[in-house]
Amino acid sequence: MLSCQTSRMPPSLTLMHLRIPEPGRVLVIGHRGAEALAPENTWPSFQIGTQAGADLLEIDVQLTRDGLAICFHDFTLEPKFRDSRWVRDLAWDELRGLDVGSWFGPAFAGERIPRLADVLDWARGRVGLQVDLKHGFEAADDDRLERTVLKLIEQAGVADQVVISSWDEVALARVRAWRPDISLAVNLRPRVPDPVSRVAPTGAQWVVVYWPQIDRQTVMRLQEAGMVVMLTNLFTADYGEALRLGVDAVTAEDPGAARAALARAIGRRTTQTQRHKDDGP
Repeated sequence: MLSCQTSRMPPSLTLMHLRIPEPGRVLVIGHRGAEALAPENTWPSFQIGTQAGADLLEIDVQLTRDGLAICFHDFTLEPKFRDSRWVRDLAWDELRGLDVGSWFGPAFAGERIPRLADVLDWARGRVGLQVDLKHGFEAADDDRLERTVLKLIEQAGVADQVVISSWDEVALARVRAWRPDISLAVNLRPRVPDPVSRVAPTGAQWVVVYWPQIDRQTVMRLQEAGMVVMLTNLFTADYGEALRLGVDAVTAEDPGAARAALARAIGRRTTQTQRHKDDGP
């Protein structure tokens, strides 16, 4: 049994206006739950990530052939099952019995694909969610995924706990038009001359930036424009880089390890600052 306390989201906290609650604190987002410790996008991964202290969990969502929203990253079954069929071409009855845990380890044998509706109900009042929309080469006017996800969020009553992200900015524009109260996260992978002008038209409150294609100046410009900056791709032990860049949040495969590494980095910074003060001018 894990000894870490479960992270609880304060009732007054809304992700739309989320900023860092105390100086130096970086939010930790569990990537696909806690994918270093359990099979990605499964109940054990979500539970372990939350118990390890993740502020949010990033989950991947796509639709089955019959329109059910499920938590599954890959567009096909090939990576884990050596099956070339596309998830979008399979009905829920064809997917619900798949063992999505054994590939990771025997302790997770028999794990099933979670339905988004169930995950939203479970997360209510417990942990924030970054819901990443996985569009699998649908037509540009295919809005079924966004409509389904928004309906489920409304039914679960978790609009203030959710950030919706996607590489598909057309999909994000639809979400913004239909539900401007729900936070959006847009990807900014390359460095660009004017990051604020690049992001602002999307209406996103969160910006996902990628290490090492990011620098302190870009982070500051985005934050000065009122945006929450989330660093991803920093899947290393050097989470001190997140502090040096000054980002608001960092994605982690092991949220507990990331939290501990950040605490050590903050401790080192505090010690160095105190030494400089003690040394005087």
